[in-house]
Amino acid sequence: MRRAAVLASAVIAATAGLMLPASPASAYSLLGCKFTSGNLKWQPKIANSTYTTAATAAINDWNSTSTHFNFTQVSSGANVHVADGNYGATWMGNSFSGITLNSTQKNPVTNSCSGGTWDTTMVTWWNRHYTDSYTSAQRETIMVHEIGHALGLAHTASASSCSAPVMSVNIDSLVPSCGRMAPRQDDINGANALY
Repeated sequence: MRRAAVLASAVIAATAGLMLPASPASAYSLLGCKFTSGNLKWQPKIANSTYTTAATAAINDWNSTSTHFNFTQVSSGANVHVADGNYGATWMGNSFSGITLNSTQKNPVTNSCSGGTWDTTMVTWWNRHYTDSYTSAQRETIMVHEIGHALGLAHTASASSCSAPVMSVNIDSLVPSCGRMAPRQDDINGANALY
């Protein structure tokens, strides 16, 4: 009887770790579209020169990660345009600090994705209605997030903390308190799943 109880205890102890819920292997989400290669070209289309530093820093944030793609700045033929504009407090019923659109100002997922790849230039925008009052570090974070969308990353449902992935659905609320946020490991894992 005692031997059976010891054996049962050993089996329970040995399998206890197997019964605990595992954390997900990946929390990133994908849009279902990406560029055809990892040799990417970007071009600034910035009206307000105070945004230039943040644009370059955001590109460098992605280039400095251990991902399988790289951005090169060009003067024409870019995959991604980084731009600033004033969309007001709301545009098409949405309020945002940044947005990624196709070259005709439409939702790229429903208008520019063919066979899983983008068929036009992606334009990542700052909404200057909000971002004119941001620091350069805060602008950088918004653009790192928008470039993630251009790469093919979707929003992640994550905690509202400064350690959240930069692709967090809560990015607009995180920027005022967190300032600069570079791609986190989850963002990098998602990008590496694409390229």
